[in-house]
Amino acid sequence: MHEWAVGADPSALVAIATEAGPTQKSKRLSIGSDLRMPIPPVEAASVELLEALFLEDSIPVAVFGTKVAEPVALRLLTAVWPSMRRRFTMSTFCNSPRTIAKKSFDLVFAPVEARSRFSDWKGRRVDGTKASPPRHRWSSKVADEVFRAPYPSLSSLDVFGEMADDEIGSEEALRLSLLWSELAGKVATEPHAALGLLDIANTRSSRRTVLVTDLVPVLTKAAESAALTMPPAEAWRFLQVLISKLGEAHWRLLLINSVRSLTLSLAQQYPVDAVDAISHRLKDGSEGLLNDIASGIAKASAFEMAAKKLAVLPPDLLLHTVLAAPELSTRLLHEDYGIEPGLVASIGGASKDEIAMARKRFLPHLVNNRHAKLFAVLLENADGGSIAREAERLSSTHGLTAGALNEVLVDVAQQENAIASLRDVVTKANPSHASHVMLRKLLRCNIEDVDWILTTMESSDARRATLLLDVLTTASDQELRPIFGPPEILAKVLKTIGDLPAATEILARIVENIPLPPTDLIALAMRVLPRIDGPRAGLIAVTALEAALPGDFKGKRDQILSTFFDRAGERLDGARILRLGAGRGVHGDLASSNLVLFDNSPASIRNKFLKSPTALADTIIGRGSLDLSYAAGEAVGRLLWGSDEFDHPGFLFASARLLPFVTDMKAEAASPIIAAAFPSVYRELQRESPPDFLSYVFLFVDWDRCKVARRALVRALLNSNWRPRDIALAAARAGDAARIIRNIAKEERGSFAISSIEREADTIPDPWKEQVKKALKDLRKDPVRNNFPSDL
Repeated sequence: MHEWAVGADPSALVAIATEAGPTQKSKRLSIGSDLRMPIPPVEAASVELLEALFLEDSIPVAVFGTKVAEPVALRLLTAVWPSMRRRFTMSTFCNSPRTIAKKSFDLVFAPVEARSRFSDWKGRRVDGTKASPPRHRWSSKVADEVFRAPYPSLSSLDVFGEMADDEIGSEEALRLSLLWSELAGKVATEPHAALGLLDIANTRSSRRTVLVTDLVPVLTKAAESAALTMPPAEAWRFLQVLISKLGEAHWRLLLINSVRSLTLSLAQQYPVDAVDAISHRLKDGSEGLLNDIASGIAKASAFEMAAKKLAVLPPDLLLHTVLAAPELSTRLLHEDYGIEPGLVASIGGASKDEIAMARKRFLPHLVNNRHAKLFAVLLENADGGSIAREAERLSSTHGLTAGALNEVLVDVAQQENAIASLRDVVTKANPSHASHVMLRKLLRCNIEDVDWILTTMESSDARRATLLLDVLTTASDQELRPIFGPPEILAKVLKTIGDLPAATEILARIVENIPLPPTDLIALAMRVLPRIDGPRAGLIAVTALEAALPGDFKGKRDQILSTFFDRAGERLDGARILRLGAGRGVHGDLASSNLVLFDNSPASIRNKFLKSPTALADTIIGRGSLDLSYAAGEAVGRLLWGSDEFDHPGFLFASARLLPFVTDMKAEAASPIIAAAFPSVYRELQRESPPDFLSYVFLFVDWDRCKVARRALVRALLNSNWRPRDIALAAARAGDAARIIRNIAKEERGSFAISSIEREADTIPDPWKEQVKKALKDLRKDPVRNNFPSDL
């Protein structure tokens, strides 16, 4: 059977069998291949027979009346493929249907007169006495191969190689081979024929790889033809279907590489259609066309319309497209085509690799404010080095003049703690309003950033003072305090900001909120006060005054203090100023100077002290000792005496408090204070019911309280360094100058005191001067009675 199916030549077999005849004993025959001989053609054979056997459904065939049964049979057996020859059954002459195992022969030839005996024949009946026209487009081709070829062989039509030497060949495979050959001939003019070839190749699993590989040049021609003959939209559709039918990536890549120039050229000529193709049809493996489509769009002269189409693509598709060709991203981002919002949306759903590629492709082209949102999403989670590099790029491109991009850099640097590296880049950039704003946003209100301005920025940098002022001005009071904690900062700040008008506000706030050393505070207040007015100036003056009073500082102290007094105005608290300027802990010289200054201050200021007699008394008593100068004592006396006009009860109480204190003091400064305190106390003692608070001024052992007071005053005078003229003034103010002076004269050393009073009588102010002089005159008139030496 193997020899029959594969190796035997039916013609040779016929010759040998005929020669042996039907009567010889059986023996094994061997047919050599060298016996193969051409077979004469058969012209009278019916084409209908071949159509029934090979081109239509396979059923038994009966041919009636043909005169060439044996030549036709011989050619058929020679032409068919091995598997068909193995199973094919036929008879060249029979008068009725023939069967084997109840199965009809595949082909029988019968005389015309035997036709009636085939009435129950379930197969095909063919009239072999006449020729019939071909009914199939491949009929003639099969007839030529079976009836006319010298060596009949349908295997020559087998482009798949499935019929030659195996058992899988079939009539269907033959028909597909014929269709393949037909389609292959049409590809150059009918591109869709290539799709049919691919469909056929995809059915031949055993031969598919070879078939598809060999098809690539054919498919390339089909693609070229489609681009030349079809409308652009159909051409893109054709390419997409063609590539999707290839299946494996390797074959797709082969075809894509072979049509690269075609794809690019088509996209360049019809960019809008190319975008539509991307939007609707590029799928199922045809994404490989994307690189060349993107390149073609980028080179198109009608780019603007294509760009607007790209802008509305779905985000993921847009990103893939723009990343497919570097030149496309360059051109899209160079002008305002509205592509940025779509790219921003696409980054949100992109993979890490896509984001990395987008950064590489897009960032070099982001230079305008319209790019800000895209710039922001690309820089998310960027490290300090990347942020600094982008800042350097923008600086070299346009000097950091795109404010919106600058804001993105600042925001990302703040989020990633990369402020320092970005700030260094911005500092080196060409100065501009935008870079100045950017630099300002990179400076926080803390000591580190203020120190950076003062020490790192070049002193010649014009932005330095302005930035420093901006930082300090925007700082809260809580932020300002630690900034000026280091003692050297204030001097550096003042040196930097100079006399800029804008510095007034921050200097005022420093005075108001920062606990500075008195010297610095005073100097700063003197610098600020000429520039401000109103209540705020008063508060600053008070602050500076309170810092200045307790201490000594270089410069024109009295002039400076006077300035503060003048500006303090209604904001001044007399009682507080008294305590600060002359209270316990203030050196006697400073306290003395301050008290004189208080007394000499303008009326509006002096009245503040006159309204606080009790505070004046508490301040002097609180010192514990009277280490004041005589001028200071005079100032205290004048302030105390003047307070009577503003606060009589307070004046009385303060006098009562002060009198015993200063009476015990031997210092010269006590006498002018006594001159103010004694009179009111003395007058109150003259009343029938003096106030209870006077009970602790003198120890009354006599019913005559005034007598006790006079004697105590005289004894204290004669045992101290007091100036007698002050006691004389006190006596005159008390309304009892004659008696008090007479008491002085009666004492052992009284004559010296009287002489002193006489010498200084003219210095006693009116109206008390005349009272003192009259008392002295009366004393001289009657020295004996007054127990006073007449020769003195």
